[in-house]
Amino acid sequence: MVRNMSEQNTVQSFFVKYKKWFIALLGIQLIPVMLLITLFGGGAIYLYVNNDINFHPYKSYIIKGYYAGHSDGERDQNNVFGNYKYLHATLWSRYRTKTNELQKLVALEREDYLNQFPEAERGIKLAEMRINNIKLPLQLELNKRFKRGIGFYTNYVEQRVKRESFNFDAEYQKALEDEAWKAGYSYGYGEGFSGSNARSGLLSLKG
Repeated sequence: MVRNMSEQNTVQSFFVKYKKWFIALLGIQLIPVMLLITLFGGGAIYLYVNNDINFHPYKSYIIKGYYAGHSDGERDQNNVFGNYKYLHATLWSRYRTKTNELQKLVALEREDYLNQFPEAERGIKLAEMRINNIKLPLQLELNKRFKRGIGFYTNYVEQRVKRESFNFDAEYQKALEDEAWKAGYSYGYGEGFSGSNARSGLLSLKG
């Protein structure tokens, strides 16, 4: 019994003596775990904050409408691929066409501006425009245009559905969701009817 007590005391004294070292080792092992938790937690927060759908919940209805429309469009196109009549008629497609036209005008505007200078100076003037962030009028107009379909349709829905037209928040929210779903459905149907892949079409809407 005395021997057992002596062994226990020896073990206890060993742990007491090297307690700081054990704590330090444990801390070192916890550092990678804490870093991983911080990394994943920070990444999740970043994605949430930068996903503007979280701040406009009805945007998810645009996506839902898109998928429903794409499914119906695929069903109705009767395997005749390349029929873009519904797609070209959608608001986003028409908007993008105007954006492409404006891009061509921006290039002409820049060319006209540079032509005011001797040919040997045009490269320098172009560099000055880049360094000093000089924007010509049409370029400024182009910069204001939506780059993503989801932003375009969100603005469209907000313009179509005004809060003052409703007595209650619930009615207003329901109207936003319905209008968002219809907007997404229209574009999705055009994509589906044209034979476009749902994923590529949705990336076009979101990107």
